[in-house]
Amino acid sequence: MAIATTTAKQQLRARLIKFMSRPQRHRLLHGYPLAAAMPYADQETRSRAANGDAAFELPRQEGNELLVGVLPHPFCNPKIRGCGFCTFPHETFSTLKSSAVARAVVKEVHQRLSTQPDLENARVSGLYLGGGTANLTPPEPFRLLAQTLAGAFDLTVAEVSLEGVPINFLRGRPLLIDVMQEELPSRHFRISMGIQTFSEPRLEQMGRLAFGRPSVFASVVEAAHQRNMTASGDLLFNLPGQQQVEMCDDVRQAVDIGLDQICLYHLVMFRGLGTIWSRDEPLLSSLPSNEKAADNWLELREILLDNGYRQTSLTNFERSELADDPRRYRYEPISYESGHCQVLGFGPAGISYSAAPDSQYALKTMNPESSAEYLQAIHSERTIWNRYFQYEQQDLELLHFTRRLASLRIDKGRFSENFGTSAWKRYQDELSVLVEEKLLLDSQHAYTVSPRGMFFSDSIAALLTEGRRRNGPRWRRVHNDNSGGYM
Repeated sequence: MAIATTTAKQQLRARLIKFMSRPQRHRLLHGYPLAAAMPYADQETRSRAANGDAAFELPRQEGNELLVGVLPHPFCNPKIRGCGFCTFPHETFSTLKSSAVARAVVKEVHQRLSTQPDLENARVSGLYLGGGTANLTPPEPFRLLAQTLAGAFDLTVAEVSLEGVPINFLRGRPLLIDVMQEELPSRHFRISMGIQTFSEPRLEQMGRLAFGRPSVFASVVEAAHQRNMTASGDLLFNLPGQQQVEMCDDVRQAVDIGLDQICLYHLVMFRGLGTIWSRDEPLLSSLPSNEKAADNWLELREILLDNGYRQTSLTNFERSELADDPRRYRYEPISYESGHCQVLGFGPAGISYSAAPDSQYALKTMNPESSAEYLQAIHSERTIWNRYFQYEQQDLELLHFTRRLASLRIDKGRFSENFGTSAWKRYQDELSVLVEEKLLLDSQHAYTVSPRGMFFSDSIAALLTEGRRRNGPRWRRVHNDNSGGYM
């Protein structure tokens, strides 16, 4: 189907070019809509939800895979606030506060099951203990949380991930990686650590040397493998003034220490972002252009492919030998199947999602981010979540698009089966422009994201969702949101 007019095509291309000139923030992983764009619920709405209003229920959908995400606390202990680059909300760590919040998460799990008994002993496919510094949780509250989850759900086939900074996987007695295996009767365990770079001068610049040096990164991988766990590491590239040779060296060192999964993240930094680095003019001026940054991405991607890794999502690369292995990473791939998975989120900023079987309605909710608001919600008579988004059919279409973009492929037959062949008409013009600009590749059965399109995935999603954002339900204005809250 052709674009209606040359003028319409030109206008769409101009919009795409504008999106591509803005910071590329790789937020497809957060899903549609972006959490910060979700509207806040007023007290009446939260009371209605707490009193059983069916519009705000997240019932168990039999046949859908169940994911459980747990953020035990919102605390961190960086030497430099935000590590210079970090955009995740966090509060100053203390053992007392983190213990209190972790115990509140235990209470939230019990409360959820008391109001939704259909979730009790539900089979979980993936359990993710995250939030950046989940492994900073004190051991005893962590053990209690693990015991609670093991008692609440069937975790026997679950993949369990623990996220955090490298040194904390090796520090303390008992080690959380041991507590995790002792208390969770699960199929497979993995750890995910924020490496960022192997350059010690850059780690010091970020205030992250106390989080681990290259020798620590290697020791963490060794400790995981000794326990038959898989290990994942996050790397940043396009740091201020960073040359491509430095980025390539980081990737090669990540390969050399035996990481099972390597995740590449383009640095999110621009004037007005609010991070420490984003207020430093010399650092801002030493960032590469988007085109140069995309070239760097292409080079790093090739190194990983040449070294025996396969790309599994926009940012993730996994050892090829794990492709048919039950230890392969499954949490994110399952989450990309928005029509066939349900998500339960516990803890500060925890996100839950459930869709109706007929693909006509879904609900996404989000807990308060701050520890004080979260603790207050736990002890209130209202629902714990304070943000929500109710999906209508077109929203579900866009959720499908954005989740499948993150997995690099939009299957045409599956989309038509879920939403009808006529739904394509809403997006034919945008898809045509994206194909012509070589961000998407069109084949008989699917649209796939080109290697260059992977870097500009924010722009792809922004173009596809722009019409809905203008004409659809109300959206919360997001400060410094360069992508329009499309996810």
